[in-house]
Amino acid sequence: MFGFGSGKRTTPTGQRTKLVGLDVNASRIRALAVAGGHANAISLDSPTDELALFLHLEGRSPSIGLSGYSQVRKTPHLVCSNYLPQLGHSREWRGPKVKLTPETALQATFDKLARPITAEGDGCVFALPAYLAGSQVKTLTALAAKSKLPLVGTASAPLAVAAHRVHNILQPTKPKKKPDGSSWVVPLRSTPGGPGDVVIIDVDEYAISAAIVNVQDQEVRLNSLAAWPRLSLKLWKDRLIDSLSDRCVRLCRRDPRDSADAEQALFEQLDFALEKVQDAQPVTLTVRAEKWYQDLVMQPTDFDSATESLTKLAAESYREFLAKAKQPSPPCALWLTTSAARLPGLVSTLYRESAEKTEVAVLPADAVTEAAAALHARWQGGELPRVHLDGVISLSSEPKAKTETRKQKSV
Repeated sequence: MFGFGSGKRTTPTGQRTKLVGLDVNASRIRALAVAGGHANAISLDSPTDELALFLHLEGRSPSIGLSGYSQVRKTPHLVCSNYLPQLGHSREWRGPKVKLTPETALQATFDKLARPITAEGDGCVFALPAYLAGSQVKTLTALAAKSKLPLVGTASAPLAVAAHRVHNILQPTKPKKKPDGSSWVVPLRSTPGGPGDVVIIDVDEYAISAAIVNVQDQEVRLNSLAAWPRLSLKLWKDRLIDSLSDRCVRLCRRDPRDSADAEQALFEQLDFALEKVQDAQPVTLTVRAEKWYQDLVMQPTDFDSATESLTKLAAESYREFLAKAKQPSPPCALWLTTSAARLPGLVSTLYRESAEKTEVAVLPADAVTEAAAALHARWQGGELPRVHLDGVISLSSEPKAKTETRKQKSV
């Protein structure tokens, strides 16, 4: 554990009152500003809100975000990615005129964040992956200070989410069936409410990660965590690219992997395709090379089949995780982040693996940033210790101000 300073801070006259929360993982950073009961996303890489953690190394200085993401399949040897979990490790990425370590890559990331964050508020809170070690978090906070980011505190993302959405466990509302009746939504389970465990699952470039958080009336406590690099988001996308390319070969005897531009274009369509597939909708992907093109019409079941071996491995890993945790009773809830829920077949597979009493739900995209912003308010009020919150968070006895908290979707 380590501190962010000692003593209470006084609030200068005229200080901006926005609460700023950031959701940081190995794939991207999202940010949210909350003021007056309203929440707005902070644009970190125009025209998108989130900042993709991919750095292109072709020029004299690395370019981060969409410029790096657009080169992932074109020039993979000139792209630095997945550097957050490698803090403290000996790793180097080289370009013609620049080289990066995990620390210098993260420093470049924070330099990019500094202007949009400081333009919104005088402080911010980072919600971080639970798999980061204490020494890595300490390095991260030092790099944030070097970039002049007004970091108020850091917390483990699953712990922060559980603390912010504790009412979903202690006082759950009866779930309703999704209006559009999408076929992927399986029969709903209701929970009786009361103290218990919640499992929170996320995915990024590094791994699928899982955490068991025990929710009580006075606190939330992290009981167990795991990370499975063999199930990283990169590997899921690699599997989908191979499957789509094989489909293209069968249809027109052309392979997108033979063209860097065609493969990159196919790669950049995956996020939209996964969003459509999550809602049980077919999707058309266009493969275009210099002298040919092909439209691929894909059904959700096609994506499920392509990643079947990964979903089986995820189910096995989840079973082993729960068995090793040796909890006295099954978790009362299983929450998946939006990113994890978009992995083909994962929601339905984990639903089948869950006990009858376990509610399965998908968190809204801004669940982690909202939770971080809520912690910002509590740090400002002097309610929380000025350390990295990775083990326990006490619950506030004060009534919370009403904000536009997005509802999670039960499945």
